[in-house]
Amino acid sequence: MIEAVQIPEHALNAETQHGDDVSSDWRGRILSIYQPKLAQLPYFLFIPTKTRPDAKPLISMHGWTRNAGEHAFRLAKFAEKHGTVLIAPLFSKTAHRHYQRLEVRKGEACPAVQFDRLLHDVALKFQVDTDSVNLFGFSGGAQFAHRYALMRPGRINRMVLMAAGWYTFPDREKRYPFGIAASKVLGDRDLYLDKALNIPTCVVVGGRDVNRDSSLRTGPGIDKMQGFTRVERAERWIKAMRDTATTVNIKPEFAFKIIDRANHDFGECIQHHELGDIIFDWINRNTEGADI
Repeated sequence: MIEAVQIPEHALNAETQHGDDVSSDWRGRILSIYQPKLAQLPYFLFIPTKTRPDAKPLISMHGWTRNAGEHAFRLAKFAEKHGTVLIAPLFSKTAHRHYQRLEVRKGEACPAVQFDRLLHDVALKFQVDTDSVNLFGFSGGAQFAHRYALMRPGRINRMVLMAAGWYTFPDREKRYPFGIAASKVLGDRDLYLDKALNIPTCVVVGGRDVNRDSSLRTGPGIDKMQGFTRVERAERWIKAMRDTATTVNIKPEFAFKIIDRANHDFGECIQHHELGDIIFDWINRNTEGADI
């Protein structure tokens, strides 16, 4: 059984200052990192007992429920099996209410910048190479993931998106976050669509994830553009990305998978629908893929 350890901020600082390999003491356990003095995003970290040299870290992004701990606990056994470092960031409701849209609001830090700082923190304190990472997101986490990939495509190796409520489409006429045109929400940040199209991406959605509840953004405009359910929206976004790649002569690696009988529940998908295997099969895949 994989156990969890809370690492005090002073302990991290003290060991790092002496240049110790912190990871050597805490391999095989889930570490909870909270550094309020540094205004650093809290995160959970799992370093396997034996790290595979070619395995890039996997970042697992929570959805609206902020269940970062559950992501760490449910995916740790897969990370151990594959020799992969696992990082589960936590965006709080108070500091980053709209993290999934990467919005910058008054009094809030840019979620993309905070995420960059987290990766730097992991590299500095645990000697983990985070220059290139794999990215998984569930629900709101999938929204964050594909939008972060538009802003930082050079940092993402491979990506898995599951059950996003809605997407930023590769539409240069619609304002961000609905499309990629300039907007107040985007501010002075840049998006790099062509580079993002080159990121091997697998989009996953549950076959029963069709409820239009309060967690799904709805309205005449977004329904017409993206569809009425998460299934339909995933299908339309994948098609739009593939079609856009074709127009700019990019041969994309996009896969789309519907998990039969799965609902909008991360834990259930891991426990009963082999989501963990789907994620790790994709990030470890080196050949060009059709649908998986």
